[in-house]
Amino acid sequence: MEESELLKSEGFQVYKTVGRGSFGQVFLVQHADIGVVAAKVIQNENFEENEWNVSKILINDTPQTCPFIVRNILAKQFDKFTVILMDFANYGTLLDLINANIDFPLHIIRVMMKQILQGLSYIHSKGIVHRDIKGGNILLHSPLGSGRIILKLADFSEVKFLKQSLKQTQMTQRGTQAFMAPEIIQSQVGDTKVDMWSVGILFNLIITHTYPFDPTNENDIRKFLGNKTYIRPSSIKDDNLWDLLKKMLSFDPINRISAVEALNHPFFTSIQALIEITPEQINFAQSAQISKSNGDLSITQFDINPSFAFPLSSIMNNNYSN
Repeated sequence: MEESELLKSEGFQVYKTVGRGSFGQVFLVQHADIGVVAAKVIQNENFEENEWNVSKILINDTPQTCPFIVRNILAKQFDKFTVILMDFANYGTLLDLINANIDFPLHIIRVMMKQILQGLSYIHSKGIVHRDIKGGNILLHSPLGSGRIILKLADFSEVKFLKQSLKQTQMTQRGTQAFMAPEIIQSQVGDTKVDMWSVGILFNLIITHTYPFDPTNENDIRKFLGNKTYIRPSSIKDDNLWDLLKKMLSFDPINRISAVEALNHPFFTSIQALIEITPEQINFAQSAQISKSNGDLSITQFDINPSFAFPLSSIMNNNYSN
């Protein structure tokens, strides 16, 4: 109540609460000068300055450079709270989609993974390690009338910045343990590869509807990490997908695949991957190309590439509701 009253006093119309956690609350709001955005309201003692520092690093890039991250727009500190205004994503989180237990076809798994990896390769190129990749921190957005879904990396409160002179840095056990890379748990040293481990666990969960361990049992997680054995789930039929997941879930970070390397993996680049692009995805890309030719500056290089097209129908046909 106090948080929403603060927003109203600053001229915002508050529509609803769209997120809540130990950090604070997120509201869907509108302001005459800004439009519709999400407002994250955090108690000052819980505010992580790194969350805003990410914005300073990305400030010179337009949103079209990489649409697969949630961008912070403005931050302001008050007596008790800090308010961060950010992009609003209108279709919930990837966790909502996971909880719907949808068996996605391979071409949808591919595009979901490709969007997330593109977002990661972008922030990694800036020396940013997310450190808390999980379903709840990936938002789904469908631009009005587009018929497409864009996956966006969100919540940069746990980020670590890598210095150019250092390939690895000390990392405390922050984030969610079920998605935490072995090097963080065992030695508290890591780099961008910790995010790749998290993506591997995430897609194992999306595809199989389970983890390769009991996520509620710390001893079972440590046993899995200690055994250093990732057994192929029976539901993973595609050999290229299995090979990519194995490389994401390499227990040795030196051998673990990077985001850029993953995007060039045969799971995305093979003839079979190209054949499996659907007519619907091609139609989205062609429509985007026409819009771009007509002067629509919001169209990105990813909009005109059918391999990045995630049809909204693929989740709505499964009775998904956020």
